[in-house]
Amino acid sequence: MIGPRRDVRGGVSAMVNVCHDHGLFDRWHARYLATHRDGSKLLKAWQAARSLVVFLGWLLAGRVALLHVHIASDASFWRKSLFIVPARLLRVPYLLHMHGGNFIEFYRARSRPVRRFIRWIYGGARCVIALSEEWRVALSAVEPRCIQVIANPVSIPSWRPAPEGVPRVLFLGIVCERKGVHDLVRAWPAVLRRVPDARLVLAGSGEVDAARALAEELGVAGSVETPGWILGEDKARLLREASVFTLPSHYEALPMSVLEAMAAGLPVVATRVGGVPTAIDDGHSGIILEPRDVEGLARALTMLLTDAPARRRMGEAARCAARERFSADALVPRLEALWSEIAPGCVHAAHSPKEPPRAFLGRRA
Repeated sequence: MIGPRRDVRGGVSAMVNVCHDHGLFDRWHARYLATHRDGSKLLKAWQAARSLVVFLGWLLAGRVALLHVHIASDASFWRKSLFIVPARLLRVPYLLHMHGGNFIEFYRARSRPVRRFIRWIYGGARCVIALSEEWRVALSAVEPRCIQVIANPVSIPSWRPAPEGVPRVLFLGIVCERKGVHDLVRAWPAVLRRVPDARLVLAGSGEVDAARALAEELGVAGSVETPGWILGEDKARLLREASVFTLPSHYEALPMSVLEAMAAGLPVVATRVGGVPTAIDDGHSGIILEPRDVEGLARALTMLLTDAPARRRMGEAARCAARERFSADALVPRLEALWSEIAPGCVHAAHSPKEPPRAFLGRRA
């Protein structure tokens, strides 16, 4: 399996960590090879190049039975193509696990030869994993052999949100305009007029200074917190303390942060993009808005902050949906079934902790 390093800031690494924690790599003779990392362009290029050399060595030695690729658009697509092309030329089966919300725009903006190459990459995959039914339909434009819908898995925490305290709206992710952060800050003055003690927590990295400047301009900076990118127990604490979670993105696939918030028992206010409508039952487990609807966002947040019974009811419905439809227990076995189908000769057994797995999903027959 190839994708970003497990400590990279983003949803793909969060999804991979859920699979890792659920024992996926312990049950299979599989290795995870990081092709991307945070840092400078030089460090990113070094990470990709080093992993490509390792992968080519395994490939030429016949030690790759199946290549599982976490892929998106732009740089992610071109970087992963360096691994996919030799695998296909050597007739090693591969599957593409599609992430990112702007792939169709990326595809349509390319020249005809590049679109032909993209179709070659996708057409050669034994299967393409779409995160939602909406994305299955969209990805049919690149004509893959088959598309299977498997949502991102999420861990269900044993804890639940803390008792009611200071009203807090939580955002987790890259702080930037395409994630709807500017819309959220613009909606915040209207929320404060009804809930003057409310706090807005923008937890993430990115254009944090721009978000702070906008909050200053609107006179609400005193109620906006920017703790930076948070992980582990710090993230769990923010989820426990939050009253509402929001992600008003302009485009998405199926964001891990929404699933994590649902698993934590929080009502979610999000936008009608990608697979979000698949995850959230509008009016039951959360509220879905159109992108860039600042007034609607303010109304939805205000309603949930001022209506405790509705907030608790939606939060409980969100947690139940996460447990039944998006838990690691429900979804990781579907990934394993796909591996077995594509590479039936692979070894499916726990390897000794003292003996690292020898290849991606065992040896090629």
